[in-house]
Amino acid sequence: MKIRTFKSVENGVYKTIIRTEDWSQLDKELMSKYGEPEVNAGGTIVSQYSGADLVLPDFYVGVMSESPFSKSFDSRDYDDADARAATWAAHMAYSIREAVQTLRERYDGFTTEEVETV
Repeated sequence: MKIRTFKSVENGVYKTIIRTEDWSQLDKELMSKYGEPEVNAGGTIVSQYSGADLVLPDFYVGVMSESPFSKSFDSRDYDDADARAATWAAHMAYSIREAVQTLRERYDGFTTEEVETV
């Protein structure tokens, strides 16, 4: 699985897009068996780029089926729009990695079915 991050600025609006792609067959099988992980694209996000935390409404998204995810911050509304966009992008990438890692930990590598004809 890959996480691709796009960042752009247009007319003072800082936009980030996070896309998940290139899912392995095992990841897809695990999602089929255990369900697709969801991450919160909102909530209170601790900023590593500015002094203020980012507070957004909770909004849960499926890591594969609802990709890509996007968020924009207008510099006319926020003095630190660039930091907010970077904070959100970092939060999303981290949350997706954690959710996929948790899913992969469910794979035991032992459970199989074998049929032998004698």
